[in-house]
Amino acid sequence: MTQDKSGSQDRAETRAAKAAEKAETAGQVWEEVRVRETARDDQIVRLKAERLARDADDAAAKDAAKQAKLAKSKPKAST
Repeated sequence: MTQDKSGSQDRAETRAAKAAEKAETAGQVWEEVRVRETARDDQIVRLKAERLARDADDAAAKDAAKQAKLAKSKPKAST
């Protein structure tokens, strides 16, 4: 009978060890997922900032070209 008890205890210890290993692996995987999500979010923010800056530069260049065109087309008033 002592063999049965020690055998069941060994199996229980093995199950507990496997469960602990699975939990540790799951924790590592989730940490990796969080790191990837953070990197993705950082890239999205960077790209959005670059796009907004480019759009602002384009708008400023268009406005400057429009102002230059208007200045050329207006006849100068004589004093």
